[in-house]
Amino acid sequence: MRNYHGMEIAWANRLVQTTQVDFGRVKYIPGGYCGPRRQRDYQLVVLQAGGAHVTVDGETLALPAEQAVLFLPGHREDFVFSPDQETEHVWCSIRPRFMPAELRWRLARAPRMVPCSELMHRLFAAAQGCRRVSSVAAGRVVEHIGLALFAEFLHQAALWPHRAHQDEGLSRAMACIEEHFGEEDCLASARQAARCSESGLNQRFRRYLGTSPARYLWLTRVERGVAMLRDTGLTVTEISARCGCKNPFHFSRLVRRSQGMPPRQVRRCAWQ
Repeated sequence: MRNYHGMEIAWANRLVQTTQVDFGRVKYIPGGYCGPRRQRDYQLVVLQAGGAHVTVDGETLALPAEQAVLFLPGHREDFVFSPDQETEHVWCSIRPRFMPAELRWRLARAPRMVPCSELMHRLFAAAQGCRRVSSVAAGRVVEHIGLALFAEFLHQAALWPHRAHQDEGLSRAMACIEEHFGEEDCLASARQAARCSESGLNQRFRRYLGTSPARYLWLTRVERGVAMLRDTGLTVTEISARCGCKNPFHFSRLVRRSQGMPPRQVRRCAWQ
């Protein structure tokens, strides 16, 4: 048993990594924990045995078994594992700069969790089967397996909007947020569009999208803001106002949490 950077670990000898991608498997003792920490990468976690709760930026979420759970860069995380049984999970982490821009854009809008598909299980097994990355070619194999895993996550996530549209109230709320994301009372308008209470709308978002209305709005604002940074010459102040942020500093903090860099650097990277 080891204690490593705040992690109570019973067994952790399955790690395959390159400079850009990590695959791992770990088992925690009962009552184990990990964190608090600041997430630096794009990460997928699949709980295979036991139980766990994770608190992300103050919001606590139970991790169901056999669900692929997405964690994005810049957020504060604190994992607490089952107090009465060992907990085992696998994960894949990809550095933000290695993640293609299209996947970053789609991951920012994806639900937090989707069922772990058979292909995901096979990709995890294939990466861990590499064991040692002893050559450049082997490293490229592991890195492309990692990208394929996130692409499969997004493929599974594509089923969620279809399920969401089965709920007309949720569909109206989502459309309202997409159209009025820059308005201060956007969430109130979304509740009116859905014709339900605040708690009712929360339940619908969590059931179908695995997130909250407030986080969905935040993701929409960041997505639109980053698109404006890349595709227009508007100033950061102008974009901040159009996205409904209180001030440019608030907008900059949201972009940094999402993209791992400040707004001007996002624009510079896109325009180069």
